[in-house]
Amino acid sequence: MFSLESPLQTDAWAKVQRKLGKPTSTLQGDGWSALCVEEKRAVGSYLYVPYGPICRDAGALDDALRAIHAHARRRRAWWVRVEPRSSEREALWSDLPLWRDVLEADRFHPALHDHQPKHTRLIDLTAGPDAILAAATGSIRTIHRNHAKKGLEVRTSRNPDDVTILAAFLSQAAGHKHIVVRSTSYLHAVASAMMPVDAATLYSTWKDGAPLCATLVYDSPTQRLFAHAAMPVEHRKLRPNQPLITRALLDAHDAGIRTADLFGLAPPDEPNHPWAGFSAFKRSFGGEDVTHLGTWERDIVPGARRALEAREHLAERRQTQRARGPEATADSSAPVATTVSAENSSVPH
Repeated sequence: MFSLESPLQTDAWAKVQRKLGKPTSTLQGDGWSALCVEEKRAVGSYLYVPYGPICRDAGALDDALRAIHAHARRRRAWWVRVEPRSSEREALWSDLPLWRDVLEADRFHPALHDHQPKHTRLIDLTAGPDAILAAATGSIRTIHRNHAKKGLEVRTSRNPDDVTILAAFLSQAAGHKHIVVRSTSYLHAVASAMMPVDAATLYSTWKDGAPLCATLVYDSPTQRLFAHAAMPVEHRKLRPNQPLITRALLDAHDAGIRTADLFGLAPPDEPNHPWAGFSAFKRSFGGEDVTHLGTWERDIVPGARRALEAREHLAERRQTQRARGPEATADSSAPVATTVSAENSSVPH
């Protein structure tokens, strides 16, 4: 049984949003809770519930959707965006059709694009260190045992200033791969809000006094989310990201966290998807593929959401074309996969 209580539905994530200037509110009822973030636009705003509401069952979902919609109207939002999840579930979700029926009955409909990844890889951390490592491929187990012999050292940090290590790798990727990545100021805001309350940790692998790769993880009491990662291609042969990930998984187990979310996979029926390469990499650590409900929306001001999104999307495409050429396609309003090597990274919003 996996825990789906995401770090994006915690008080620590609310603090991040407020630090970024976004008002937040927490709603709750019998069997459900929801962290709501107000997202401003040039004209109007919308209420966003990232990886939430978290609900006990479909009945609680119905109550949550009604309460969120009423709250959005009070806040004069133009539309509502939700990503409902059960608090825990097996990989195969037998109640998925019932939850969709509830969403449709409450006049929500699937968004044009999922805001956070709909498909992901979850790893059960409750079985213990030996079982966690046994689920990974043999090559990953080997480098986990022997990485020190290659001069690799995995370090952890809860000093917000150390996110500059990750930011530098992401910036390098932005120039090399023509993709949009999170800024240093954004990453520092996240780290300075979450690290002091033990809700975020930076992992990095070093050799000869220099960092080779870095990953920033977010934690709820029951789930570790692998939120941002970067590794320059010139370090790939050393495979420094593999012992980093196994260390992060084992540390999460030791902290009593039940589930690791590797955050974002290519859809299972799209072998040519741009994320196919790092999806295979994530699967090599074991676990199970899980499909969420995805992003659902409901208009409050009729037609406002579609008109604003179309206008913003056109403006972003024109800006990207001018700045980086036709190969730049990443959109910061989508579940961006900022893959630096061929491996691991997605960006929570």
